[in-house]
Amino acid sequence: MYACKASVDLFGFTREDFIDQVQDIITVGEFYEKAAGGHIIFT
Repeated sequence: MYACKASVDLFGFTREDFIDQVQDIITVGEFYEKAAGGHIIFT
């Protein structure tokens, strides 16, 4: 599970604000790289 960097920045969150299951805070570009070859249902 990943957190959206734009939302994190907008609301002033930090990595420590998230549960342990959140692996990283990534940009939309990084999300598209990770999703390459998959079917994007919702972004």
